[in-house]
Amino acid sequence: MATSSRDPVQVQRGDAADRTLSRYDLLLGVIPAVFVVAFVVARVSPLPLSTLLGAASLLAAVAVADGLFVNPPR
Repeated sequence: MATSSRDPVQVQRGDAADRTLSRYDLLLGVIPAVFVVAFVVARVSPLPLSTLLGAASLLAAVAVADGLFVNPPR
């Protein structure tokens, strides 16, 4: 038995401004994207995967640091 009194049918939808991507949505997209790019580059170039994953990790860490410390959520 559910204890919530919220009916999912009655939940109102947000306006158009709620449907735009925020800075943090983009940061969450950047993190896996840099790893995908690293894997693709490793497949088509002679660079070792470990080097590319290290570079991708640094870029992802910069994105996380930006989202947490430079421009923290309010």
